[in-house]
Amino acid sequence: MSSPAEQQQERIRVGLIEYLSRHTLDEDYARIARDRPGRRSSWLATGAMLVTLAVFGVLVFTAASQTTRNASTSARDRATLIDQVNARRATVQQRNEQVRALRRVNDRLDTDLLAGGQKGSRVFERAQRLSVLTGAGKVKGQGVRVVVDDAPHAASDRNKVLDSDLQKLVNGLWEAGAEAISINGQRLTNLSAIRQAGLAINVNYRPLTAPYTVLAIGNMNTLPSRFAETTHGATWFDLQQQVGLRFDMKTDRALVLPAADQLSLRYATLSKEEHR
Repeated sequence: MSSPAEQQQERIRVGLIEYLSRHTLDEDYARIARDRPGRRSSWLATGAMLVTLAVFGVLVFTAASQTTRNASTSARDRATLIDQVNARRATVQQRNEQVRALRRVNDRLDTDLLAGGQKGSRVFERAQRLSVLTGAGKVKGQGVRVVVDDAPHAASDRNKVLDSDLQKLVNGLWEAGAEAISINGQRLTNLSAIRQAGLAINVNYRPLTAPYTVLAIGNMNTLPSRFAETTHGATWFDLQQQVGLRFDMKTDRALVLPAADQLSLRYATLSKEEHR
């Protein structure tokens, strides 16, 4: 390799460009050769790389095994839960069938007991009348069918049927002489509540949505006119004319009202008549 002084003289003699073209690559090769690691360093780097790859392979294998094990455990747990749900569902269905069967037996025994003898016949007739009034029994007969709904393109609550509107409708029908009433299949009793709950109206704690079909058993020849004469009837006609609520009342000779789902007896005393 030339000394710095010789290199300087050569650059002056041949020029900078010619000097660079002669010596740049040679110096680069010399530097690379000078900085190249030895055979031992190369073996160390190769060994470290192999160890790293081995560790990485072990980690990948462990992760895959754990994932497979977790998937198998999750599948077994899911299958177990499904089996438990199906078993509980079958048990509930079986018990519901037993309850219905026992209710049928109980109703038959009550009928046989009340129908026995003259006194039993009177008690049976009274129980039948009370079942109509209290909603404990299924009833059928003539009456009116009333269908009410929100105003077309209702934009506010005032254009929709509210719980207070249904309350007024039902009270007007009671006042007009109705003997039994239901709303969308929910039989009304003296314990029934009609309350707004979000977007739905709850009747007997069951959510109902419009349109609302109100069935009322009574004298179909007088129910419509007597309803119109009540204060609640007049209010509903105003809602129809001014707010746009839909109201349609028709007479029907064959209405069928279901029995109330649940009746809770809270206070009861034995009447003097029953002691005789």
